Amino acid sequence: MLPNPKQKNLPKELKSALDNAIREYSDIKYLSTDPIIFAHGYKDVKDKEIISLFSALYAYGNVKAIKQFLTPLFENLGPHPYDSINGEDSYFEDTIRKMGYYRFQTKEDNQNFLRAIAGLIRKTIPFNNDKNIGILERYFLDSEDTFDPIPGISRFQEVLQNEVLSLEGTNQISNGLKFLIGEPNSASAKKRICLFLRWMVRSQFPDFAIYKIIRASELPFPLDVHIQRLIKILGISERKTFGMKEAIDVRNFFQKLNPEDPLLYDFYLTRIGMIQKCKGVKIESICSGCKIRSVCKIGSATGN
Repeated sequence: MLPNPKQKNLPKELKSALDNAIREYSDIKYLSTDPIIFAHGYKDVKDKEIISLFSALYAYGNVKAIKQFLTPLFENLGPHPYDSINGEDSYFEDTIRKMGYYRFQTKEDNQNFLRAIAGLIRKTIPFNNDKNIGILERYFLDSEDTFDPIPGISRFQEVLQNEVLSLEGTNQISNGLKFLIGEPNSASAKKRICLFLRWMVRSQFPDFAIYKIIRASELPFPLDVHIQRLIKILGISERKTFGMKEAIDVRNFFQKLNPEDPLLYDFYLTRIGMIQKCKGVKIESICSGCKIRSVCKIGSATGN
């Protein structure tokens, strides 16, 4: 995963261009364009973590559909969703009852997933009673409390799947929940869990720094469609398909720009896709105001 050889100064020039994008999109008003906005509505660390998990895993489809599903879900859980899920109180039961379908997940899928998270939280409490640290970080770590992205994320997926299977009393998970959680043994980019980890680990805007063991420099890059398009037109990769290996390669590339916090650029690059409406082709009305046009292969004046 190397820059286009014709762009020998890409890392230096790209950092300068990205600094412009950071200045443009660091305003809190841009949170409304991202599912992280939901977790920013809570003060308690454990509420933020639970809301972040649901927000990241259901963050597929268009923004309007995501918000239409998640907004009533979080409202039904009440002002303290962690307490509601942990105690399975009236808010929890009301949420279960009102749960609907979402795209590939049936109503039953969503009910079972919520129950599975409740069960997992109760199992985790004896190991983690500190109200200021995360609940689920331990499931990403190995026996020596270290994080390796590929086995770590797979381990977390297995924990979620096993919790669902224990509820359903079967050895086969539904297709809807298989999609929601992901396949532990898949080589896919697992971008929604990577996104969740970014929110939990990074300490700078717009993320929360809830997890204390996993380091920002260890995180794979969340390769959503916007990032995949942008790294192509920036000359970072010519790949047509992206998996976890590429998520780590992209992380390694951005470490040239920021060794300790390579995912710093994720939120700002995705704003270029979501707000600037970058299509990956030259459209002057879109490209003219782009903060990274100077280093873009298709949007720059020369087109090189």
